[in-house]
Amino acid sequence: MGTGRDVSERRYRVLVVDDDPMVATLVAEYLEHLDGDLSVTYTTAPTTALERLDDSFDCVVTDYEMPVMDGVTLVEQTDVDVGAVLYTATDESGVATAAKSVGAAYMRKRSNTDHYADLAELVRKQAAT
Repeated sequence: MGTGRDVSERRYRVLVVDDDPMVATLVAEYLEHLDGDLSVTYTTAPTTALERLDDSFDCVVTDYEMPVMDGVTLVEQTDVDVGAVLYTATDESGVATAAKSVGAAYMRKRSNTDHYADLAELVRKQAAT
């Protein structure tokens, strides 16, 4: 999935969705700090994410386990063509397979901050497709 925007624009709008406000804020701040070409906003409610997602976004980064709906369902119900990354602490092969089946990349959350550069690269890749 993706918007098909010209990669030379190199400025991507990203929506982070995580029911934990601290995690959502942290992910948004790290992504913007590590990659100045990412403009990141966040929400803690998947239903709000569905309302906010429009053609101006290039990628959604979502947790898997959240109240009301999981991240795979969020990606499935998205009405716009955006890249997607399932970014979760859930370490089950079925989750990675489910993410792939809806066109989302999968990345497991880790406790250190070193992996945020990998996440930023994955976001750019998903946004550009």
